[in-house]
Amino acid sequence: MKFYRRLQQIKAMSFDLDDTLYDNVPVVRRAETWMHMHLRSQYPHITHLDRHAWLQLQRQVIHQQPSLVHDVSAIRVACLTALFLRHGHSELDARVIADDIFQQVLAVRSDFVVPENTFAVLSALASKVPLIAVTNGNVDTDKIGLSPFFTAVIKPGNGLRMKPYPDLFTLAADTLALPPQHILHVGDHLKSDVAGAISNGFMSAWFNDQQHSLMTSNKSSHLPDIEITHLDELTSLL
Repeated sequence: MKFYRRLQQIKAMSFDLDDTLYDNVPVVRRAETWMHMHLRSQYPHITHLDRHAWLQLQRQVIHQQPSLVHDVSAIRVACLTALFLRHGHSELDARVIADDIFQQVLAVRSDFVVPENTFAVLSALASKVPLIAVTNGNVDTDKIGLSPFFTAVIKPGNGLRMKPYPDLFTLAADTLALPPQHILHVGDHLKSDVAGAISNGFMSAWFNDQQHSLMTSNKSSHLPDIEITHLDELTSLL
């Protein structure tokens, strides 16, 4: 553990989820692969939808509906809807099919096992201070067993912007009924989590299990309060 500044009293902790409490990269890749295979097998009239084409479609949809940029679930539904509209489906049918596929993608995306150590650390921390999840993602925390540890799970969408914007951090502090300077936010992303936390008055614990360099990263703009490489280091702070 590295300390970059003195911590204030920790009265609560907020947690990023993806790539902080579990390895999210293979999970998302598997969900993306499932979606493309499902489209090819169930809707063979939809052609040329490789990863590049999907990203291009996503850019077009966000350009047309820029408010979606803060809601990963809404983006996927909108992209699928646009895809089926382009291939001759009615607006109603396109939306129904898109919603159905999205629910299946979300189920695959939330079908993984969280490391036992994560549960142990959260259990130890939750016995001492309230915990809250603050995520830009859309994982089903009920399905992966994380919900019982958190006072609330806060996600963007419905007018709430993603981290590092203030929206989720402000809502987290309000939900906890605590001043932000007494909340330690734990996350792996230097912009969303570290810069977001510091800019919004939280303390920041940078979870750096990949041995990245704080001083050379082009994503580094704010100094965290502490840097950790293992979640169980957090238990020594309380």
